[in-house]
Amino acid sequence: MAISAATLLNIWETGTTQAPVVRVLTLLTPLFPETPVAELPIGMRDSLLLLVREWLLGTQMDCVAVCPGCATRVEFVVATTALRALAPTITEQQLTIGEQQLAFRLPASIDLLALPRDSAATRHLIERCLIEAPMTLSDEILTAVVTAMTEADPLLDLRIALNCPDCGHTWVAPFDVAGFVWQELDRWVRRLLRDVHSLARAYGWKESAILALSPQRRALYLQMVNDERSVG
Repeated sequence: MAISAATLLNIWETGTTQAPVVRVLTLLTPLFPETPVAELPIGMRDSLLLLVREWLLGTQMDCVAVCPGCATRVEFVVATTALRALAPTITEQQLTIGEQQLAFRLPASIDLLALPRDSAATRHLIERCLIEAPMTLSDEILTAVVTAMTEADPLLDLRIALNCPDCGHTWVAPFDVAGFVWQELDRWVRRLLRDVHSLARAYGWKESAILALSPQRRALYLQMVNDERSVG
């Protein structure tokens, strides 16, 4: 799917001042207008984010983490296709704890937006997502449901195993799909705006005209502008 530069620029401009969950919905809703994005389980939602990333930048994500053992910057690559394969396909789940049967649905963005900002956020989230549950929710039941949710939707709390090439330390690092994709979009937009600035100065074109150019034509014009500067 081709996404216009102007569309992405407008999405970015709106999303820069929004909370992370709202920002994700701002990005995805206009690109998938027939999909109830806010009601999708987080893994399904993030699978769409990764698909947008593929359209924009390809499937290979170059990542960096800091080793907790020696503070070395560790570079690693994550494939969007591998992460999208982790997305759940079933929204409602069943869980047996002892003799008790529970049914729950996987958390969605709409649930995260409804949570109060207090220490009981996890309990509130579980209560929202339970379909069938006992009258009393013990800590044991809550822990079991949280575990079952993350097993059913690995993207809900994604962790990546890493190894430091310098000190040999191994650890599991959290990976925020939504945050990572937005950071990449932010860098992409800033590069685009620098290109617009260069072409506007060189040719006197309006932003709308520059954004309407295909990426290939923009790149060629930029190359000619840079060539002239290097000669001068």
